Amino acid sequence: MSTFFFRRSVEKSFQLDESPTNLTLNPSKALPASAQPPFITSAVDDVMYIVNQVLQRTLNTGQKTVVASVVPSIGRVLGSDFFGMVQRRMRDECYPKAAIQGALPPENIIIAFLVLMNSLDVATDYLKRIIRSSIGTSTAEDAANAFADKYPFGNEATFVLKALKNMETGFEAKTSELIGEAVEVMLKQVMRPRLRPVLIETFRDVDYLVSSEEDNHAQDDNDSSDADIVSKRFERGWNAFTLPVKRILSPANYDKLLTSTVGYLARTLEKRIWSYYGRVNALGAVRLERDISGIVAAAVKGGRYELRDAFARCTQLVLVVNMEDDEWDEINQLDGRELEKASGMAWKLDDGERKRARALLRQ
Repeated sequence: MSTFFFRRSVEKSFQLDESPTNLTLNPSKALPASAQPPFITSAVDDVMYIVNQVLQRTLNTGQKTVVASVVPSIGRVLGSDFFGMVQRRMRDECYPKAAIQGALPPENIIIAFLVLMNSLDVATDYLKRIIRSSIGTSTAEDAANAFADKYPFGNEATFVLKALKNMETGFEAKTSELIGEAVEVMLKQVMRPRLRPVLIETFRDVDYLVSSEEDNHAQDDNDSSDADIVSKRFERGWNAFTLPVKRILSPANYDKLLTSTVGYLARTLEKRIWSYYGRVNALGAVRLERDISGIVAAAVKGGRYELRDAFARCTQLVLVVNMEDDEWDEINQLDGRELEKASGMAWKLDDGERKRARALLRQ
């Protein structure tokens, strides 16, 4: 009966489901005061409220047989009905695909897709909180002892605890996988198409064959913004398409999306550096290193520091290009642990790649 009630309640929740209204990706427009993050569908709150009620009543019976029947059933309904409904909506109703080749998906479709991503993330977090409040303690041993009053016979308390944990991990595994797939969809359909023109504009008319006269002029002209024009262009373009997404997505989901986007940016940036073979001189190499550093700083701003690790190959490429001859000769003779010890860094470039990087410089 509990399973039927819960399944019918989930079905009803989606029939009455409502999404936040008036959300926008336009950074110049404020989000409605009535909508507060995290932005999720109403079905999440409704379903998780019912989960909490059914779970508490089940645990309060003090009967192992009831727990053995109801708790796995709740997990199955969450993993099939609730999860399946969100998955179908993401696939059939809100998949962010452009109507015209080369264009971006409609804004309302992107927002709906992001809200469903949030719904999965928040639902998982809600379930963890419900189970944590039911257990009431942090360690498995203490939790089993806490259940001992209601389930005093044999290993009943341990059985109940395991049933709750299995429900939590099973649901989290499914939602995490779907969120990962959704991140890849966002990267492919939204972030990559926006990033390509940003990089084109960032390096527009930038020359790394710098003469001494040009370098002196740039240093003497204190009012000129040419010195950091690349990083400014990139930061302006990067923020234009990442910050609107950030204010819609939950922090955990945005971190996953940012990590994937930064990884793609790092790979694209590395290809661009390699493309400058024979088009960089000594003064231009200094400018290139400064530009790459500025782009990295802008991309990871506001994110985890570990995001910088994605750019390790890029930063090492420009580092090798800018080495003095005697420093390069010393590094070039070392390998493995000796190289890491002498340079103080873990090298992502192998010996052949370091030599190729050095050859980028026009002598």
